[in-house]
Amino acid sequence: MGKIKEIHNATKDKILEIAGRFFVKHSYRGVSLGMIAEKVGIKKASLYYYFKNKEDIYFGSLEIILDELNVVVEEVMKRDIPSDKKARELIIAFINFSVKKEKFIRAIIQNFPVKKRQMKRFFKIKQKRDNMVKIIEPLMLDCIGPKGKKMDLKVATYILIGGLNMIMEEHIYSEDKQEIDPKLLADKFYEIMFVR
Repeated sequence: MGKIKEIHNATKDKILEIAGRFFVKHSYRGVSLGMIAEKVGIKKASLYYYFKNKEDIYFGSLEIILDELNVVVEEVMKRDIPSDKKARELIIAFINFSVKKEKFIRAIIQNFPVKKRQMKRFFKIKQKRDNMVKIIEPLMLDCIGPKGKKMDLKVATYILIGGLNMIMEEHIYSEDKQEIDPKLLADKFYEIMFVR
């Protein structure tokens, strides 16, 4: 039974990987289940064994990217280093992840859910994001200092992540892509967010 489950998971992962690449290349609307099935090497009807529909595949791809980012964040947060260095390393890790996953993140941004039922599904994604924010909040408190005790750390963490996303959009996700130095950017960002 273990071998069958292993094959099932490998096929599901392959579907999500190929679909993710297609969403990047063709956008959500430009991808059909037939295209995905053909590239995976299975019949279109077999996709329904793994996923309900294309939307389910899209959100599965999105969940994977967030899970990967959570692993990166947790790895940095576990390091036994001073808070200022940890904050800089977290920013650098976020930038490097964004650069590595640039095309897929751009596809996510372009295909952001708008329908009511999609927003319900997006709630699971939001929960994953909120869990990541909770992991980062103690570091925010350490870096902000005594003022942080009076501050809404969740909002402060969203500002940090949102600011990084805006920079990534400007420098990496746009058509007018620019080279950036993650360490230099982390230092600048740290100064703006934490140095008073």
